Amino acid sequence: MAKKDILFRSRLKKARSLLESGQLEAAESALSRLVHAYPRNAELWLLRGVLEGKRRNPVAAADHLSKAAELQPENSAIQYNYGIALRDSGNYEHAITTFNRAVELNPGHDEAWDCLAHAYIASGDLDRAIDTFKIIIQRAPYKAEAQSNLGSVYQAQGRLSEAEECYRQALSCKPDLEIADNLGSVLVSQGRFEEALDVYRNGFQRQTGKRKVLSNLLLTLNYLPGLDQAEVLEEHKQLNPLFSRMHRYSNELDVSDASDRIRVGYISPDLREHSVAYFIEPLLERHDRDRFEVWVYSVTARTDATTQRLRSLAEHWVDVSALTFEQTAEIIHQNKTDILVDLAGHTACNSLPVLACKPAPVQLTWLGYPNTTGLEEIDYRLVDALTDPPGQEDYYTEQLIRMPGCFLCYRPPEDAPAPSPLPATGNQGVTFGSFNNLAKINDGVIALWAQLLERVPDSRLLIKNPSLTDENTRIRYMNRFKDAGADEARITLMGHTPTRQQHLELYGQVDIALDTFPYNGTTTTCEALWMGVPVITLAGDRHAARVGASLLQALGHPEWVTDTHDLYIEAAADLVSDLTRLGSIRESLRDEMAASPLCDAGGFAGKVEKVYLDIRRHGSG
Repeated sequence: MAKKDILFRSRLKKARSLLESGQLEAAESALSRLVHAYPRNAELWLLRGVLEGKRRNPVAAADHLSKAAELQPENSAIQYNYGIALRDSGNYEHAITTFNRAVELNPGHDEAWDCLAHAYIASGDLDRAIDTFKIIIQRAPYKAEAQSNLGSVYQAQGRLSEAEECYRQALSCKPDLEIADNLGSVLVSQGRFEEALDVYRNGFQRQTGKRKVLSNLLLTLNYLPGLDQAEVLEEHKQLNPLFSRMHRYSNELDVSDASDRIRVGYISPDLREHSVAYFIEPLLERHDRDRFEVWVYSVTARTDATTQRLRSLAEHWVDVSALTFEQTAEIIHQNKTDILVDLAGHTACNSLPVLACKPAPVQLTWLGYPNTTGLEEIDYRLVDALTDPPGQEDYYTEQLIRMPGCFLCYRPPEDAPAPSPLPATGNQGVTFGSFNNLAKINDGVIALWAQLLERVPDSRLLIKNPSLTDENTRIRYMNRFKDAGADEARITLMGHTPTRQQHLELYGQVDIALDTFPYNGTTTTCEALWMGVPVITLAGDRHAARVGASLLQALGHPEWVTDTHDLYIEAAADLVSDLTRLGSIRESLRDEMAASPLCDAGGFAGKVEKVYLDIRRHGSG
């Protein structure tokens, strides 16, 4: 070997060693010198791409790796790494082509197959993701991760029975808490709560991974009717021992200078096309920037156009989706956040471990979860007098702050179609509807709706939810209605619709929307009202069962709020007794809603800001 080649190999080995040990600056310097001397060496461009990937700079990584691919187009490792850079920079279409090239060159490249499947998911092509996971499973039948990933895609498509089968197959290959957690989730989506609770409670007995499974268990409890609130509170308190070893910051709210802007941070995994976005957007938009410095900590892994719109409304936007809980807490603490607001509670991908570190002197929870978090480090919970009347304090670890009026403000989708004419005028009979989460439709709800169908002759019921895409789930729910005495010929169960526009257009087939209990709708209630469809709700004894009452009171229609089963039926029957009046309501409801406190972003922001100002005046909780 020539002396020059030996020297090159020695320097290349040194550069690779620096890269692998994390000495990125030194590695960059070494590689830059080598590339200058050997500009047509593909391996050098590959290493430069890997280096930029480690720096979380995927655009630069893709640029370097494209050069490597030009020099060695038949190198599967280069194609694989190039695909990763393209994926991480959001160029999913090109990433898919590149990953396909990698597996074509090396069919045994398991990581490339897996990346290809996930790139299909990111691009929205779930059918090809399914085909790819099936290839992976065919190559390695006992690979639990692939079985579980396939189950997740089926679940996203509403194919719940197939998802359940995949999760159970994955568990037979590898008893894994995260897979068990996914199984519990798909059981909840089918309304099989007791089975889901068994899965979660069994998982909670394990030594690791308890927090996530506990959050899902607690979320599931909100769907179950008849649970004692004191017992539910004790279940939530199980969270605190899980965080006993986490570092806690010691800080106090600075109340010395009332002229300083208050630094408010919002943390959420749902800053995308999601229910939370409809309610956080008006607040972000209308915050008084002279008095408040607004920080948003986004845990949103998959972003979209809604993410970009929300980002434009924040003074500071920090993407913490790839950081550990401890790293996120440190950033929030270093930013000297005065008030940190959690928007997720125990819902998916929550950041409760961050709040357990108490990175801000005052911490609140609001919006995303209809119950206490149980976390001692959260000081307050934002509610209102209707959702949480006097006496509810006994069932929270947080101190309740009751906002005047409704605790929510809704931002309607700009692309919502206009309300359609009343369908009952063109059809035979009235159509009741519910587009709520299927898990909220329990046996008590089914029994009451069956009674309503009997009370209103020739009426029909349309239930729409992505979970009903699954045939076995449709059959199970239809049988539950038949067991309750309903005529299946008068019931339509509808699954997934591809777009939000199509989803909203379906309200054109509904005359009156029916709220669920004891877990009311929130976004579904607001979108039905925006589409001109009145909503009948049954108010219960806890927050989740009283959100509908708060929304309708803010709208100015308390007559649609009931507190007994009989009154629920009579309120719905009364509305359909006069179709002329019902048609007038449909024509005017959107304008009423737009002019109501429910859509008054400025007024709502002012109320929230008064809460923050009062907190600063009185110090931390």
